[in-house]
Amino acid sequence: MVGIYMLLYQLTQWFEERTTLQKALQSGADEDNMSLLQLRIQEVEEQLHVHAERWKNAIQEASYLQFPYENPVWDDDMVL
Repeated sequence: MVGIYMLLYQLTQWFEERTTLQKALQSGADEDNMSLLQLRIQEVEEQLHVHAERWKNAIQEASYLQFPYENPVWDDDMVL
């Protein structure tokens, strides 16, 4: 379960970096910096996709490990 939280944390970090890069791009960087920023944004978006897939797969794997909920069977001979 810790792995899921770590993946989610990393996913959040990638989103934050992407937001920061997009703000820097929108603030009007020079031509050289714009191309570098766009390249870095593309790399970050690829990492976002990879981490999102890992997170989705980890969630699915964790759900397979859970036991289905069962209602307790009340025994007629139970002493109250």
